[in-house]
Amino acid sequence: MDVRESPVRTDAVQGFPFPVVCPACWCRLAPEAEGAACARCGRRFGYRGPSLDLVVGERFEDRTDEAQMLYEEQSNADLTRDYLIPLFRRLWPSRSPAPRLLSLGCGTGSDVDLLCEEGYDCVGVDCGNRAAAWSRRRHPERLLMADGRHLPFEDATFDGIFCGCVFPHVGVVGDSYRVTSRFREDRLALGRELSRVAKPGGRIVVSSPNRRFPLDIFHGRAPGSYRPRPYWPGDPFLLSVADYRSLFERCGCRAVSAQPVEGYWSFRRSRRSWKGRALGWPLRLLFWLLSRESLRGLRGSPADPWLVLLVEKGAST
Repeated sequence: MDVRESPVRTDAVQGFPFPVVCPACWCRLAPEAEGAACARCGRRFGYRGPSLDLVVGERFEDRTDEAQMLYEEQSNADLTRDYLIPLFRRLWPSRSPAPRLLSLGCGTGSDVDLLCEEGYDCVGVDCGNRAAAWSRRRHPERLLMADGRHLPFEDATFDGIFCGCVFPHVGVVGDSYRVTSRFREDRLALGRELSRVAKPGGRIVVSSPNRRFPLDIFHGRAPGSYRPRPYWPGDPFLLSVADYRSLFERCGCRAVSAQPVEGYWSFRRSRRSWKGRALGWPLRLLFWLLSRESLRGLRGSPADPWLVLLVEKGAST
């Protein structure tokens, strides 16, 4: 029997709700005193803090301090309550059985806590330094260190996957905006892994700044600064709707559609000052307008700074 088809649940990850397989060869993992080992390729994995470290390849060495971590915990919770939970209620009206969800690039992991408590069977993975906040989570047993290009899950595990601003940071030099010579291959590898672990007919939600918009208002700003980063649409760091559509079609997915963006950003930091409120209202207004059904044709256009895309995996893939 092919062990990739029938990975067994072990106590290598205490309390983890799904079978966990080797991210390099998809063989079953055997528990060891200080981690887990793969019976096929011989790789050994230890713990990093409270979580099993299954990262294969390079880590994302994101630079963040404790103040930024706390802010991201709060803003991630806002995003989950205001945008993700309403979206998932529409995508899965019935939660019996509970939809299985994966938060890829979950960062501080606060979204996993909230989604589990909302009734979803949710887990999260990340390969960056924001995992230092996982000790504060209410469900740390549902978090794993892993790279999205090498996921430690069996085929067709998840009903839904969501990843916020992950693709632009794949295939780049460190935590920078400069792509490597392999950025296309690396992003395609990520897309293929998302498609592999999604069930037939499953949904994948991705988000990031829009490559066609002339300003990157979400990267490169110091805390408290409201000056956007000028962006040349020919720069491949960001992606457009067409980029995502081409990528996911190569991965066996279909029906890539731009979604409303109202509620995605809470503008928590900008609301703290009069300057932030004054400079933020045009962006809030723009997001409101782009979320109207009558203006859906503008989503993904040069007038749209932020993308939320819904991708569907083919039912027979």
